[in-house]
Amino acid sequence: MKRIGLADDHPVIMDALESTLTEARIYQIVFKVRTGEQLLDALRTQNCDIAVTDYSMTQGVPSGDGLALIERVLRQFPQLRLVVFTMLSNPALCNQLVKLGVHGIVSKNDERGEILSALRAIEAGHALPYCSPSVRGWLAAQPSAHGDSMTSSLSQREMDVVRLFAQGQTLDEIAGNLNRAKSTVATHKQHAMQKLGITNNADLICYAYETGIV
Repeated sequence: MKRIGLADDHPVIMDALESTLTEARIYQIVFKVRTGEQLLDALRTQNCDIAVTDYSMTQGVPSGDGLALIERVLRQFPQLRLVVFTMLSNPALCNQLVKLGVHGIVSKNDERGEILSALRAIEAGHALPYCSPSVRGWLAAQPSAHGDSMTSSLSQREMDVVRLFAQGQTLDEIAGNLNRAKSTVATHKQHAMQKLGITNNADLICYAYETGIV
């Protein structure tokens, strides 16, 4: 049996994953964790062939989620096969995951059986990464057109805040440069992240560079 590790901070999702894999009768679940740090700890102590992980687990430390987590897992455990199971719908960030070298990206919007399709594709040695139907649709969209559409939803002030933040400025520095209160700058940044569907600072910076905001 292939040994599978699961990481997701939503119990309902975890139960659904466990049920799907158990019903297949060819996988052994060796651990279930709820944060990025717990995932890294489990991989250090448990023999695991494939890990299925959420993209962003809010119960983990900020640096343990998103692209930072995926990069750490792939770097520290190069023999591991990694499938990202996520609500992520941002083509720029999906492309970042592909560039990092994940072995599968499955959207939680697709049928749960897509997880099994991803695992079978990985085991069969098919061209990787395996992407579920929703993910394939996002990646097939014209990146520039999609980026323009998402970016156009931002106000000019939100754009300014995102650009300066991605360039490395603190909220205090941005407030001074834009002649705005720090609380106002923080609100602009929060609204921009909500519009873009981004949940952490590292991904906001990646998005800004990927789409040419910086």
